[in-house]
Amino acid sequence: MGDRLRILFCAFYYPPTSGGGVERTIQFSRRLPELGIDVEMLVPEDAKWLAEDPGSLDRIPPYVVVHRVPYRGPSLRQLPGDRIRAAGSTLGRLALRARLAPQRVFLPDANAPWLADVVPAAVRLLKTGRYDALVTTTPPHTVAVAGRMIRARVDVPWIADWRDPWLTHADLDLSRPDVRAKHAAIERMARWCVGGMDAASVVDHAEDEVRGLRPDLPLAVIPNGIDLEELAGIERRPDPAHCTFAFTGWFFGDRSPRVLLQAVAELVRDRPELRDVIRLRFVGGFPDAARGIVDDLVSVEPPVPHGEALQIQADADVALIFMQDGDGHGAKFLPDRKSTRLNSSHEWISRMPSSA
Repeated sequence: MGDRLRILFCAFYYPPTSGGGVERTIQFSRRLPELGIDVEMLVPEDAKWLAEDPGSLDRIPPYVVVHRVPYRGPSLRQLPGDRIRAAGSTLGRLALRARLAPQRVFLPDANAPWLADVVPAAVRLLKTGRYDALVTTTPPHTVAVAGRMIRARVDVPWIADWRDPWLTHADLDLSRPDVRAKHAAIERMARWCVGGMDAASVVDHAEDEVRGLRPDLPLAVIPNGIDLEELAGIERRPDPAHCTFAFTGWFFGDRSPRVLLQAVAELVRDRPELRDVIRLRFVGGFPDAARGIVDDLVSVEPPVPHGEALQIQADADVALIFMQDGDGHGAKFLPDRKSTRLNSSHEWISRMPSSA
């Protein structure tokens, strides 16, 4: 294959799918070729995700080959909780809950039906002998299960990238017996997956989990970061008449802006003159449970393309992020500009023996 390596990179979130889960993956596909690693993506034809940005297809470099595989799983164009609340009557909500119930039995997650299509597609490609490695990125962790199944069928090294913890996720309510039972099954599945990996890369807040599952696994820590070149072209245009707080994204699990909104309500109660100054801008999602607190100060807007979201963040006086501590992982969630543990994203791939 010459001096350059070639990888098959399997991901569930990739343009035109939009959102934070896309960014790490698209940066891998854009930057690895600069390091001598050619990338071919294996992604769904339609991930049926919350938001799409057709314009983001232009962010895929022309030198990146994209293979698209059918996805026949459930749609998440609207979060289940939002769908239930929007169902109207009590009978309608109960009926919708019943229809959504089967999704809860999928392991490891609701995207598991993709395994039937993505595994054979990946095996066919890898058996051509054109690739030096298979790379997967999760979540959804169905992709890690796919990686384990694929690795068992081909003699090609597998590197798994973990963008989030799998077993120590802050959204888990382990006080419920059904959640504990499913979590135990998923833990066995996670150990099985990790046992088949040749190497892995993780963000900071997933490192302890992966090392605990398999201490001997070659592991590179690649913290969350930012694309400075992309930000360099954005000119900040703040609203001089307001102090703007902005959030772009969705509220998963029990994440909520409620505490912030209650604090703002108390602030404007004590200092009424600030009511005409503070503006809270939510672009993407906003939970119904948070409505009614300071609605006159809140702007709720639909999802926007990636470039517009960056502009909104740049224009804000305060950019918001909402997260749970998650068994101590919250302290590692935000990028650390002083981190010295950043490994080259191609390190483990370049060490893999060629499959050719």
